[in-house]
Amino acid sequence: MANTFDLLIRHGRIMDGTGRPAFEGDIGVAGDTIAEIGSIPPEAQAARTIDASGQVVVPGFIDIHTHADIALMVRPEHLPKVMQGVTTEIFTNCGLGFAPVTEEGLEIQRRYIAGLFGDDGSGPEGEAGQEQKGGRPRVDWNWRTVADFLSRYESQGIGVNMAYLIPHGAVRVSVMGMAERPADAEEVARMRAMVEQGMEEGAWGLSTGIWYAPMRAADRAELVAICRAAGFFATHQRDYGKNIFQATEESLAIAREAEVPVQIAHLQMNGPDNAGRAPQLLELLERAIAEGVDVTCDTYPYTAGSTFVQSLLPSWAVDGGPEAILRRLADPQTRARIVEALRLHSETGQPRADWNRFMLVGTVSSINGPFEGQTFDAVAAARGMSVPEWICALLEEDNLRACYVQHAAHEGNVRDILRWPHQMVGSDGLHLPGKTHPRLYGTFPRVLGRYVREEKIIPLEQAVHKMTGMPAARLGLKQRGLLQKGYAADIVVFDPATVHDIATFEDPLRYPIGIPYVFVNGVAVKEGDQPTGALPGKVLRRA
Repeated sequence: MANTFDLLIRHGRIMDGTGRPAFEGDIGVAGDTIAEIGSIPPEAQAARTIDASGQVVVPGFIDIHTHADIALMVRPEHLPKVMQGVTTEIFTNCGLGFAPVTEEGLEIQRRYIAGLFGDDGSGPEGEAGQEQKGGRPRVDWNWRTVADFLSRYESQGIGVNMAYLIPHGAVRVSVMGMAERPADAEEVARMRAMVEQGMEEGAWGLSTGIWYAPMRAADRAELVAICRAAGFFATHQRDYGKNIFQATEESLAIAREAEVPVQIAHLQMNGPDNAGRAPQLLELLERAIAEGVDVTCDTYPYTAGSTFVQSLLPSWAVDGGPEAILRRLADPQTRARIVEALRLHSETGQPRADWNRFMLVGTVSSINGPFEGQTFDAVAAARGMSVPEWICALLEEDNLRACYVQHAAHEGNVRDILRWPHQMVGSDGLHLPGKTHPRLYGTFPRVLGRYVREEKIIPLEQAVHKMTGMPAARLGLKQRGLLQKGYAADIVVFDPATVHDIATFEDPLRYPIGIPYVFVNGVAVKEGDQPTGALPGKVLRRA
């Protein structure tokens, strides 16, 4: 009897995610699983057959660095990622998230970092552009545990798979509030217990962000204890500019002492002094690997980063949390101190002259909304203020929800790090209202189109490996990341001659071209360059 499949993809150029050379062949899918791969007899029957002649067939892309926590609840179709071939999202990253958490801790997180996560369905603001569709579910912020949090996605349905990292920030504010000081032994023990419980409930590790308040107050004892409890950690390092080498040494030291693997998040080198220094940094990482440290990194293919505006404030201005920030801004004398602190560059102590490299995004107020996409210099001039004065006004007017894009990295370093065998692709995309960084819509096709086809920085098979098999293996995701018999049918079909991003900093909410089909667990979520609206994603729990 001839084989019978639910889906049969024929005559594709198959890249299986291992990095091995491509081969011509067919893929047969039964239910949510790859049933056959290779040369499938012509008499095989299928409910649906796709001719992939001239196309590349690969595993679904795994975005190892995302901030999809709230967007995936409110807009479960998850179109900015689905439309570029992402079938699995790994979050939370940079220690910025919402579970496990206490009631008090959740309230702090909602107020302090909510600007990074976009609309939660409770207000009039929503993501602009093609993703916005009709009514949106309202997020019910009443979870406390990782188990509760993950169950939300399962109960509503999601368009992609997801795997969860415990955010250091949520754990720390649950135990210590926004206190900018090292934890004592009892507080460390409480944090460790929260992490252990979260791991038992299905998390895959921990993320930390020791550039951000209040995580930046954590000492070595705290970081080693919670990373050891998680067994794996991804880190937004303490610095990516002048002190990036010292910050990287710190990340490696934590991994050594905790005896766990480390993923260095969005490894970029900012500031004029770091131009061309990626080979030195990669040499440092290679020495650590030779000494037994299990270190990898993720990067996005852009020279600009993005985060929330209050991250620019000095530590004393953030201590105590969101309400304390707003109280300080309301006091004229304290506000003057903040203005003076913002006037000076935190690394050099000299007057800051690079505000033209900062671009306003993610605003929610009618006052600042018209200025989205403009530089801080331009907006402040239009408002009749200095940049530090306007930043203080922005924080008040947008209720701590505004974000920015900063152009500070170097193209040569981006290329050199992309070539590193232990690098993976991660978008770090922010689901903001209005304008956002184009990496949310364009990361994966940008690598395939610009850095593989046009610039030939790395071979296509290696790029696919960095997007699929490598991140799956890094986390230990079972039966994911490869095109093999018995693996989940997360599959992307793209045209190697045309695939490319078209999202720009000026017009960031644009879907890429050249990716006609995306399947999640055997179900089409993109077909003929259009989303299907299907929600076949699964919550992937660590056993």
